[in-house]
Amino acid sequence: MNQLESMPPSAAASSDLEYSDHSKLAAEPLVSVFMITYQHASFIKEAIDSVLMQKVDFAYEICIGEDGSTDGTRELCVEYAKMHPDKIRLFLRNRSNPARSAFTAPYMFNTASTFDACRGKYVALLEGDDYWLHPHKLQSQVNQLEAHPALAASCHYTLAVAENKPWAGGIIPDHAVDCFSVEKVLRRDIVNMHTSTWLLRRGKPMQWEVFRSSFFGDYPLIVWTMLQGEAQVLPRIWSMYRNHPQGGFSPLSPEVRWRENVELWKCLKSIVPRELQCALSIGMSHTLAMYSNSLVKAGKYRLAFGVLGENLSGIGRIDCPAKERNRLRLLAIESTIIPHLPGLRRRWKERRLHKS
Repeated sequence: MNQLESMPPSAAASSDLEYSDHSKLAAEPLVSVFMITYQHASFIKEAIDSVLMQKVDFAYEICIGEDGSTDGTRELCVEYAKMHPDKIRLFLRNRSNPARSAFTAPYMFNTASTFDACRGKYVALLEGDDYWLHPHKLQSQVNQLEAHPALAASCHYTLAVAENKPWAGGIIPDHAVDCFSVEKVLRRDIVNMHTSTWLLRRGKPMQWEVFRSSFFGDYPLIVWTMLQGEAQVLPRIWSMYRNHPQGGFSPLSPEVRWRENVELWKCLKSIVPRELQCALSIGMSHTLAMYSNSLVKAGKYRLAFGVLGENLSGIGRIDCPAKERNRLRLLAIESTIIPHLPGLRRRWKERRLHKS
């Protein structure tokens, strides 16, 4: 097993290393499985095994970015890299690497560097605490993108289960979705296709510098990819999402999550073309509405009404029909004044779908 200096210059100057044997890896893999992991000792074996069980007729690589875990995750990843040198490229990150400081969230360095190392025409997303359920998942998605060159991505449904609460699980998304555009993603009409379901068609190199202040790595990748085409949803439940306290966002309060969503939408502004800025602004309004909603629920009323004011001011500048602006104003006010109304509406909608 070799430790290869194939990292970016900033990483090569540190002790970040690639642990792999390029003489045994496929020279031109069709698919790269992009997997980032940290403190996932209880889950990482199942994640990697779910990739290794895939039945495919093409070459692929598993690019694992191990971010300096102290719970045994790193040792397990090294063990797998030794057992499968023809498949696994393991990137061992050093958390003292000064290059990490370029990002507000230091783990984003692992995300960006690992993704940029992927060599495949397609990149499948899978985090180290989730796993795939079916051995033909990857082949089916590749077949879909190969048969439809205009598609930028493929995804499917996932089963979400809270730790130690199997009865509390559900399907994401909880309604039928077929083909959708980046406009729907920016408007937040499509918000719940889980990370573990995506296969992305590689395009031009990712501009990670735009997202230095973002806490999200998957959403920028999805939007960046879908600027070149639509995504198609396969009607299959082919992955498992674990909601647990060790997850990156599970321990965070709704207030913090929505605040970071606001920051993400600000980052997206610089990469979204003019014709999609209206959709982005509508999505930002939805995001601000949920942020003010979470602040009210947290008892931070002054801050919540400040966000509401920002939202109402921004809505007035959106270049969209007056009916749409009025709908956004109503959503913004209701979400702040009647904080539990969005949840009541969602449950009512779920009951209607269940009865139908």
